[in-house]
Amino acid sequence: MIQYRLASTDHLDEVAQLFHESFDNYPFMDLLVRPEKKNPEFFYELHKVITQAYINRRGCFIGVVNGEIVTAALLKHRDDPDVGVMDYISAGGIKLFIKGGLSAVWNMVNVAEEAKRSYKGIKQQKWYLEALGVSRFHQGKSFGSKMINDCLVPFIRRNGGGILALITNTNLNRSFYKKNGFDEFSAFPLKRFGREIGNWSFKRTIY
Repeated sequence: MIQYRLASTDHLDEVAQLFHESFDNYPFMDLLVRPEKKNPEFFYELHKVITQAYINRRGCFIGVVNGEIVTAALLKHRDDPDVGVMDYISAGGIKLFIKGGLSAVWNMVNVAEEAKRSYKGIKQQKWYLEALGVSRFHQGKSFGSKMINDCLVPFIRRNGGGILALITNTNLNRSFYKKNGFDEFSAFPLKRFGREIGNWSFKRTIY
């Protein structure tokens, strides 16, 4: 049985590693830095900083089985502003400059803003699912669907409801979110460093 709870800084390393492995070959990551400058340490530090920023906001949820974190999600509360540069700096973001340099961090911020363009156009009260990951040792067990439907949706419902929005960059994930009650409402490509990937926006209304 999965137990869901808010993560604390004590869980930071384990959750960051889970996200690092979950998104290891994810297309979006290829747009953050030039191919010749790809650095695994930068990407791990990126997941660590983002996770800490959401822990600080009380928006990092974990699913635990027998003491092991098997799934995690980063959720922006509808009444909070979007997580931004100052949140990342306060979460230790200076290490990103050390690992990747100013240009990589600047590009990361710009491409993330571009990817979220359709989400930001939603006028209604909205939550944002920044990331959803499942441990590589527990793939194929529906833990991602359970995190959405047994943890995030009830939490959102208890806290006033609204639109839960997200973006994804693979066709496999498109099918996953459609299966879990999300509607696709925007699609456009993202281009960087001679690469082009799909960028799809989804939303689900939760009452």
